[in-house]
Amino acid sequence: MIIRTPNWRLLRVATILLIAANFSYPQDPSGGGTFVRDIMGGAALVFRRPDNPDVGKAGARVGGGKLSERRSARQAAMTQEQIIARGNAARNAETPRYSEAEEQYKLAARRQPKDVRAYAGLGNIYLDQSRFVDAVNAYQQAVQIRPDYLPVYLPLAYALVRMNRFTDALDIYQQLLKLTPNDPELQNNLGFTYNQLEQYENSIPVCEQAIKLLTGTGESYQMGLQNRNEVLGYAYKNLGNALSGLKRYPEAIAALKLATTIDPNSAASFFNLGLAHYSAGQNAEAVDAYKRVLKLKPGLPAVHFNLGLAYIALHNETAALEEYETLKGLNAKLANQLYGFIKQ
Repeated sequence: MIIRTPNWRLLRVATILLIAANFSYPQDPSGGGTFVRDIMGGAALVFRRPDNPDVGKAGARVGGGKLSERRSARQAAMTQEQIIARGNAARNAETPRYSEAEEQYKLAARRQPKDVRAYAGLGNIYLDQSRFVDAVNAYQQAVQIRPDYLPVYLPLAYALVRMNRFTDALDIYQQLLKLTPNDPELQNNLGFTYNQLEQYENSIPVCEQAIKLLTGTGESYQMGLQNRNEVLGYAYKNLGNALSGLKRYPEAIAALKLATTIDPNSAASFFNLGLAHYSAGQNAEAVDAYKRVLKLKPGLPAVHFNLGLAYIALHNETAALEEYETLKGLNAKLANQLYGFIKQ
């Protein structure tokens, strides 16, 4: 097996020189009549909780109990390994003690400003708490110290996606793909990111590769929070969204049906299946898909809005008005827009 030298310079450029951008989710390309592209946001984005930074044997033996009032004196006697181990233990507690973990990692950073593990640890606890701006800043500091410290890149890209900084995340995913081409998590998240940037032609092959890897023809994959079928459902959903973006609706419907078969509890997959059916002129099928969404996630305004549009297309004004009445109590703006369509 040939091991290529990673292009750490490009990875570093992609992360240190990030340009802030205010991206918003674009209107759904299928023209399905909704102002929300994907009701579940990051539902097709795989998240694997980052591992704690490594510690040496001395640090590994340190417990994670709360610090006493004589904390300062004890800290002065602790080694760097022990401090990081305390941060790790606080994060891993049954009820995570994030304030304590943050204090320990910051202490480690003050003691040894070039210890990349301190910033990786900070990034991890911020990511755990959905503090994405803080997570990005911490991971960037780690990258500045060691551009070859691979563990921070995948969570960094995830945090950027959650901030809608899709272009910045794309740069990282593309570089990581050269290093780990057989990681279906990476392939799936890259496909998701391409879709957000409306680069649907690029999304299709990476989604298909994720599916190939997850169905047993690729290298083994250690799953994180999701099981294999759940991530496979994500990959089919992303593939279906890309095909919808290219107006290849029959193929999109086939992919999204597979997503709903693999994960019948995915409201997002049924929602996007409804969009694909509606865009293909299959309005009765769109109604069925939207009703499945409401069974899984009752009270979502975008679903009632789209359902109303499907009823209008079926010339069922009575049913459309029922959706309007429901929508009035959920989202007055969408309700008024739906009513305008009904009375056209």
